[in-house]
Amino acid sequence: MERRGGVDARENYTSISIDALATSFRNKMEELLEIPPECCIYRVPLKRMVLNKKVYMPQVVSIGPFHCNNKELQRMEEHKLRYMKVFLSRTDKNLDDFISVMMGMEKRARNCYSGKIDLSVDEFLKILIIDSFFILETMMGEEGGQAFYFPNQVFDFKTDLVLLENQIPFFVLDNLFQLAFPGDPPMRFLEICVSYMVGNIIPIKDTSNLLKKVEEYLNLGHELKHFVDLLRIFHLPSALRIESDFVDEIISIPNAVQLQKAGVQLLKVASSDSLIDIKFTKGVLEIPVLIIQDYFELVICNILVLESCHYADQTYIAHYYFFMKMLVDTDKYAELLIHNGIIEDWLGKSSTVANILNKVRCQGVIYIPTYYLYDISKSLNAYCNVTRHKWKATFKRNYCSTPWMIASTTAAVILLILTFLSTIASFLAL
Repeated sequence: MERRGGVDARENYTSISIDALATSFRNKMEELLEIPPECCIYRVPLKRMVLNKKVYMPQVVSIGPFHCNNKELQRMEEHKLRYMKVFLSRTDKNLDDFISVMMGMEKRARNCYSGKIDLSVDEFLKILIIDSFFILETMMGEEGGQAFYFPNQVFDFKTDLVLLENQIPFFVLDNLFQLAFPGDPPMRFLEICVSYMVGNIIPIKDTSNLLKKVEEYLNLGHELKHFVDLLRIFHLPSALRIESDFVDEIISIPNAVQLQKAGVQLLKVASSDSLIDIKFTKGVLEIPVLIIQDYFELVICNILVLESCHYADQTYIAHYYFFMKMLVDTDKYAELLIHNGIIEDWLGKSSTVANILNKVRCQGVIYIPTYYLYDISKSLNAYCNVTRHKWKATFKRNYCSTPWMIASTTAAVILLILTFLSTIASFLAL
């Protein structure tokens, strides 16, 4: 009987525990926030953050709600108000007009940030308003050729404006700009932003088609989310994969030196609408120029995190850096691409280039079905497997790599022919 009582007690306890746990889980699930379709500004996953925290965290200025309580960034709050004051002096609209418009955008803007934002409507609006005016004046100051400075103080915050966790939704900035300057063309603010990014963040050499590229992207029905999204659009290939072109694997390729030994000619493309527009035709691999400079790692890492969080089935930038890392997996191979002009090393060390490309590649998440460089990778491997191409490359490398070697080889061939003819002549004279 004692055993039965023990069993009954355990059964009763189990029943109570199941009911309590089930109720607890239901309550927690009801408290879960649905991910709104507007969500586009994300916190960097911890596993990425630990790899290199500095490329994701603001160093000078907090933009948006994620880092608004960071005490190390508070000294810029006073200067934001100065920027706000200067911007308001540029327009005949008063502050009440801007606040009224911003209140109408509050819910949509809040939905753009991942996770719960523990700020009241007033607190959130205050951050949004001050930070938006700060960014607008930063853009206007650059655009007008008169950047806004403070006596004896220099704040280099431009890279903080392109961190994924440090964003204001683009529609907020654009609407405020249109309110401030109603007579300007609809795309005027976008033009100013493109000019700012090219002049301060990314060293793109050919900018003539860059604005047109962004406009065409938007005309396809896409929405520009924020500045990191703008930088991503800059890097997108000219033609995206469609569903019928989906693949089921990623093909590895030989490194740059192995390709060269197999007869593949590595050429730079001086002008291209995208870094990713790599071409391989008749043994020639054409690659747009990649510039490695101070902000390179920061910009690309934030783009890659945005890709993995928001464009998980369109990881084109991750495809590109995976491909490039296969070409350049040691310092020696980086030197080859630098020598060929495909990589411009503004940092001055080929070892740094290889290291940075490896760190960048580790930040990317590749979506295999849309692997953009699948066809090129497949063609490269097929070309390298043809023995005739290797023999031809070996002959060129050993006998025709310099003018002196070409002259020596030619002389040797002529001498061999003359010797052969002399032998034939002597034989016939017998």
